[in-house]
Amino acid sequence: MPFLEAFVAVPIGVLLDLPFILVALVGITANWLSVMAVIVFSSFIRSLFLKKEKNNSDRFINRRFQKAKTYFNKYGVPGISLLGPIIGTNHIGALVCIIAKVNKKNIILWQTISIVIWAVGTGVLLIYGVDIYNNIK
Repeated sequence: MPFLEAFVAVPIGVLLDLPFILVALVGITANWLSVMAVIVFSSFIRSLFLKKEKNNSDRFINRRFQKAKTYFNKYGVPGISLLGPIIGTNHIGALVCIIAKVNKKNIILWQTISIVIWAVGTGVLLIYGVDIYNNIK
């Protein structure tokens, strides 16, 4: 499901007794594709704004995303990507990185790592959490 975070989709699939590997692959792929669409689209929009703006100042962007840029300056691309699900979504993290003028390859790498870690991590935790709970009974 595009735009449904993998760290939500995988646990739901596990709760529905769907095969973990299949659910993880589908969740990761759908989430990754939607994040890549955000990266490509926002890069395109950003380039349009830079072309229209003759002095290349970021007054509009700084005013709207000051808090996000503060997080970016503190944690960088890896931090924003890995903290993406905690601060909102991976999509917002990718958008913040684009606005901060980071190399797209770096964003793609860290967003991919983040999506895989969160999807597999939440799925595995849920699997073992359910098993531990059933064994305690």
